[in-house]
Amino acid sequence: MKLGALALSVCVLSACSQAVAPPDEPTPVLPDAEAPTAFTRAYGLTESPDGAVRVFAKEDGDITNLFEMRKQGDGGWSAPEKLDFPHRIKLTNPSFSFADGMLYYASDEEVFDRGQRDANIWRVAVDGDGWGTPEPLPEAINTGADELNPAMDKEGRLYFTSNGYDSVGGHDIFEATLDEETGEWTISMMPEGFNHIRAEAHIAVTPDGQRIFFYSHRKPKLGIVDIWTATRDEAGIWQMPQNLGAPVNTPGIDFGAGVSADGSTFFFSREGELMMISMKAALKGVGTVEAGS
Repeated sequence: MKLGALALSVCVLSACSQAVAPPDEPTPVLPDAEAPTAFTRAYGLTESPDGAVRVFAKEDGDITNLFEMRKQGDGGWSAPEKLDFPHRIKLTNPSFSFADGMLYYASDEEVFDRGQRDANIWRVAVDGDGWGTPEPLPEAINTGADELNPAMDKEGRLYFTSNGYDSVGGHDIFEATLDEETGEWTISMMPEGFNHIRAEAHIAVTPDGQRIFFYSHRKPKLGIVDIWTATRDEAGIWQMPQNLGAPVNTPGIDFGAGVSADGSTFFFSREGELMMISMKAALKGVGTVEAGS
């Protein structure tokens, strides 16, 4: 075998097959996609724990749909394809669980024979090249209010927003834990001051559950909507959220956070376009937005 052919063989079997490092600047995930409008924003890109499937939400006027992409043999991704899960108008807020690998999302499909058409949290398993049967979470999670924006860490702690329970704003973040012996869910408020009188939405957590992201209109802020983040202290208590700052947040609309399978890449939406950046670079601006902004 010639030296050049040998080098190519080694490249294919080793370094050339390795994943490309995430970018240090916000970079389009789908650079060839049609530019979004105010009515066709995409957001909430999430990646399965094995790194093989990506799902995101995309608006079409008043309708929202979910789209999937599958990782290909060459390391690239398939073109987005619409998912057909139970819903009436909206499928939204996708988030792969780091605990059970299932896709959690929100749907306005009518459930529990309540006669209400509120939004509820559902989940579905990846089944080879397809999907299993979607199922709503129990009424302990899904009340008669709107439950949206699910995200689950590897410990099985579920975070979501609701305008029910004891919410103080339009939509507040709650934490839910499951007792595997009894099958009962316990719903907890976030620490006092964590939620804001205005709505929180589009939650994402790191695999270890030590950092959470969400969007908010609260101040200080750089744009119309900014992404915020918070961490747990050594005792496991959530600290007060901080503005994520630049280079993620801008004077425009930045929202729809997501985290890659290994936690190294941060996904978000800028003016409705899906973007990605290394987690390290995304966190550089935390706490730099001055009060009064």
